[in-house]
Amino acid sequence: MQAGSITMAKQLAEIGIDAVIAQGIEAGGHNRGTASTLVLVPAMVDAVGPIPVLAAGGIADGRGLAAALMLGAAGVWVGTRLVATHEAHAHPQYKQRIVDAGVADTTLTRIFGPEWYDVTTRCLRNRIVKEWEGKPQPPPLDPQAPTIGHSQLGGQVVPMPKFSALLPTPGTEGDFEEMCMVAGESSALVRAVEPAGDVIRKMAEEAEALIQKWAGAK
Repeated sequence: MQAGSITMAKQLAEIGIDAVIAQGIEAGGHNRGTASTLVLVPAMVDAVGPIPVLAAGGIADGRGLAAALMLGAAGVWVGTRLVATHEAHAHPQYKQRIVDAGVADTTLTRIFGPEWYDVTTRCLRNRIVKEWEGKPQPPPLDPQAPTIGHSQLGGQVVPMPKFSALLPTPGTEGDFEEMCMVAGESSALVRAVEPAGDVIRKMAEEAEALIQKWAGAK
């Protein structure tokens, strides 16, 4: 289970969780992080060891994987990088926006609901996100909210009201500047939409080479 704080990680350890995912504030999606991955991971390893800790947030290549392992993580939990893969059940425009994103193109917001109301989410900064930056959040629930598009869930067409937290899947149609597209700060490290297997392979090979290099420098 994910934990964004040491307090929550300790609570999970007390109930016998098998592994804890340390979710840094860089991570995309519903984010309850209280510190950066660089700080949260080693602190959580110290707090709940020997329970395995996985690092989440800001990791998109072998450098991030190697760094997480050096911080004491047992592995990594990768989300954003794997959205931009051929196999991910995400709309092509959603994937391409991750590829095109720079270091300042994601932010934390609470505007997306009503499916999960008043939850902090890190997502891409499109028009609706930019419009609500600096305004009171979240927006009031409005049962008469206009529809911004339609998605498909379980083979059924589902309307997406304004501020919907539903993500754009391959069958989604509508105004993507109004939609929630969760993504972490690691978007800035994503260069192309690739096969998931290639992403994992390159990540592991790069991390292994870096760790061997560091070990040889001692």
